[in-house]
Amino acid sequence: MADDSKNKAVESFSNLMSSTKRLKTDKIPPYRKKIPPIATQRHADEARVMEELLSSDDEASSFYSGDELTFLREGYPQSILKKLRRGEYAIQEELDLHGLFADEAKVQVHGFINECARYNISAVRIIHGKGLHSPDKKPILKNLILGWLKKNQYIIAVSSTPANDGGTGAIYALVYTK
Repeated sequence: MADDSKNKAVESFSNLMSSTKRLKTDKIPPYRKKIPPIATQRHADEARVMEELLSSDDEASSFYSGDELTFLREGYPQSILKKLRRGEYAIQEELDLHGLFADEAKVQVHGFINECARYNISAVRIIHGKGLHSPDKKPILKNLILGWLKKNQYIIAVSSTPANDGGTGAIYALVYTK
């Protein structure tokens, strides 16, 4: 008797379904928007670079300068450095390092330059100060910043700013953007 009622139920269901059409696919796309991919390798690479920069010996990256700081990466024309010195590039972003210790400043500088490269910001000013409030009245960050920037893969050129824009207490930097 159970078989008889089961057969009737199957037959009844088949009759009800006879007028329906089968879907071409049995997968229904979700309503939610797709999540953009996360560049985990890029994040890992940047974290590794930051770790290397922070663990490197500061003596190797320090630079005891006179008054003016300049740097031009090999392969770029001197005209870029001349224009940078004269302040001919429109400064798009600025970073002020006043009051930071060397380790903090190093993290801030590299993070700032990497973000500028990521967001296609090519001309920046970094204010490091003249060291008037540091021990012995000597510029600590100024003597380190050029070494840090030379190590950063995105830096094309660095120059001290003209007197009207910070003089020897700040630098301009050109950042490589894609």
